[in-house]
Amino acid sequence: MTIIAKPSRAGTILAKIILAMWIGLLAGRSQAVAGAAEADAAFHANNYGEAFKEWQEVAKAGDAAGEYNLGFMYSEGLGVTLDYSKAAEWWAKAAAQDFPTAQLSLGLLYSLGKGVAKDDVVAAELWRKAAVKGSSKAQQYLGDAYFFGKGVSQSNSEAVSWWAKAAEQGEVAAQVNLATSFLNGQGVQKDVAAAFSWYEKAANGNNGKAQYNLAIMYLKGVGVQRNPEIALQWLKRSAAQGYAGAQEALDRLQAAMGKP
Repeated sequence: MTIIAKPSRAGTILAKIILAMWIGLLAGRSQAVAGAAEADAAFHANNYGEAFKEWQEVAKAGDAAGEYNLGFMYSEGLGVTLDYSKAAEWWAKAAAQDFPTAQLSLGLLYSLGKGVAKDDVVAAELWRKAAVKGSSKAQQYLGDAYFFGKGVSQSNSEAVSWWAKAAEQGEVAAQVNLATSFLNGQGVQKDVAAAFSWYEKAANGNNGKAQYNLAIMYLKGVGVQRNPEIALQWLKRSAAQGYAGAQEALDRLQAAMGKP
C-alpha cells in the first residue's frame, strides 16, 4: 500500500464545480434594483421561469449580481434553455464590474471551452482577478493552472502558494494538493508533519483520497506515531466513498490484523 502522491486536478467537470452555487442577493447589492427581491423569492420557490424574467430585468439595469445570476440560470437551464454562450455573455458583463464569482465562473467556461473558445490563458487571468479578491475556488484553480502549466508558465512553487491560500479558507481539494506537495517536497520544502496535518484536515472534510493517504501514514508511521487501528478506521471511511484502492487496502489490513 502506498500513498497516492500526485496532486488532483480540479475544475474539469462543469457539473461538479462552482456553477452549482447560487449567490442570490450577494451582500445586498441587488436589493436596490427593482425586481431583485422578487427574483430571489421566485428562485427559492422553484419558480424558475418567473425568476429568470425578474433577473433579466435586474441584469439589464447593469447590476453585477443580477448579471451573474442571469448567467447562472443560462448555465443550468433554469427557466430558460441551457445556453453556455449566453451564460458567458452575462458573466463577462459582471466580470467587467470586478464581480469575483463571475470571474471565477467565466474562467471555468474558458478552461472547458463551454460557450466560448477554449483559452487557458484567459481562464487563468480571470481566476487571478478573483483569487486576489479572496475567492478560495479561484485560488485553488489558479494553483492547478500553475501546477499543470495551463495558461501560465508551470511553477510548483506558485501552485503551492495559491493552494495554501485556498487551503487556509477550507478548500478541501487544495488541502489535499498542499498535503501532497509537502509530502513530495514539490514546490515547497518536504515536511511530512505538515503533509499529515493537511491530509487530516481534508480527511475530516470527507475527502476519500485524503482519508486513504492519512490511513497509510498511520499504518506506516509517517509524520505520526504508527497506529494500525486508526489506519483501519480511515480506510473504512475512504472505502465507503468508493475511493480507488481503499477497499483492497482495507481487506489486506483486516486480514493482517486477523479481523473480519
